[in-house]
Amino acid sequence: MRTRTLAAALAVATASAGLSLTLAPTASAATSVPDDFNGDGVADLVVATPHAPADGHINAGSVTVLYGSADGVAPDRSATFTQNSAGVPGDAGSHSLFGATHASGDLDADGYTDLVVGAPGDSVPYSSSYGTLTVLWGGPDGLTGDGISITSPYATSEWSSEKDYGKKVVVADLDGDGVPQIAALSRTNLWAYDDLAGRTAPTDVARFYNYNAYIQPRTLTTADFTGAGRAQLVVTGGENCEGTTGGCQHTAVYTWSDSGGLQEVWLPDPGGDVSGTNEAPTVSTAAGDVDGDGYADLVTGHVPASATTTGEYSDAAGFVHVRYGSADGLGAHRTATLDAPGGGRAGDNVGASVAVGDVTGDGYDDVVAGAPGATVRGVPGTGAAVLLRGSATGLTETDAQVVHQATDGVPGTAEADDWFGSAVDLTDLDGDGRADVTIAAKGEDVLAGSVRDGADWVLRGSAAGLTTAGATSFSAQDVGLTAPDAEFGSVLGG
Repeated sequence: MRTRTLAAALAVATASAGLSLTLAPTASAATSVPDDFNGDGVADLVVATPHAPADGHINAGSVTVLYGSADGVAPDRSATFTQNSAGVPGDAGSHSLFGATHASGDLDADGYTDLVVGAPGDSVPYSSSYGTLTVLWGGPDGLTGDGISITSPYATSEWSSEKDYGKKVVVADLDGDGVPQIAALSRTNLWAYDDLAGRTAPTDVARFYNYNAYIQPRTLTTADFTGAGRAQLVVTGGENCEGTTGGCQHTAVYTWSDSGGLQEVWLPDPGGDVSGTNEAPTVSTAAGDVDGDGYADLVTGHVPASATTTGEYSDAAGFVHVRYGSADGLGAHRTATLDAPGGGRAGDNVGASVAVGDVTGDGYDDVVAGAPGATVRGVPGTGAAVLLRGSATGLTETDAQVVHQATDGVPGTAEADDWFGSAVDLTDLDGDGRADVTIAAKGEDVLAGSVRDGADWVLRGSAAGLTTAGATSFSAQDVGLTAPDAEFGSVLGG
């Protein structure tokens, strides 16, 4: 395949302005805007902190939703939930990791988006299983603590167990009936549920796939890649390939079968040689239509492993790969690989996180890729994020943008090991028809004496690309949380 090198990084606009805190009027009826939990017609932002303590329990986890408006998001329009919040099922426990993953969709068909939160370390009473899903219902006042809890079908006794259930979760219409469903990964299984019956937890799954001991599923993504009128599931992860030195990578597409089960199609992986060796694991995934042809495309981030790595991230440059959707399947007709800006610099880790959305409002989805290991102006590990534009010919390096904490108008200061870009998300948070980028820096220090407090930044989309006009940032203290070294907001977009 042909590798394309990104053009030199471009600076974004330098104007900076504070956010107005005027609330958008509440809609008289619920809307169909994705991620709109309160039905006001503007999408909301979810930032999760799975390493947050809760009532003395370490790594219990929390989830914060910031409600969107014509002015974007602000901490004073937010709510934070733990498993000890009123009405939330279960109890906070150490190492539950509530918020390790999340996904959204209108599961009860009331016009308000609901939130599904994974807690893969949550112990299940009376069983040997770990991991739960919690559904929080949307409504005119936003998310409520009242919800339901879902456990693995294997979590029935101490003799049958499941580990890391809910390590990844998605919500999508898998069977084509117009109603979204839940699918979830565990350490060894892929579970796909039928439509929820009202607001009750499902007692069994409709579709199921088991991985053998040689495959370790890592990511879960969903979209309609073939134009079939129903979403497909994509799972990636490591595979133990006997006789290879670098290991292999597993990528497969799963389609809901009306006759039962999940139909699987394996995809080739970028970077593999003729022996099957692949030293560029898939570390992030996202989906969207970057070429505007009506088929969703799969975007994956890849960071090769390195024997010399001693820090948080590999010493590799990293790259982004695109498999374009078509009626004949993902990547059936074309794929593309894009290197890091300037041809790639060791340690950038471009692709450590990826998100897809239309930043410019031109009808083509764009891609933001995090480069949390990037050195900025001589400061190692401060991190950056790269905007790649969608077009009729696909993802392009033309007019690529790079933003970081040393960019004029971006709040904060570029410091070593901030890891700006450790997670990214693209959502239209002000309702102007252009996706805004949220960027996490899990290594941002906020409190004296701590080094991993974490924080998030929001930069707005515009016809010209990302702009720093109205750029904002917030940390745990801004939403009323006080724990140090919790990596606030480190999980975005699931």
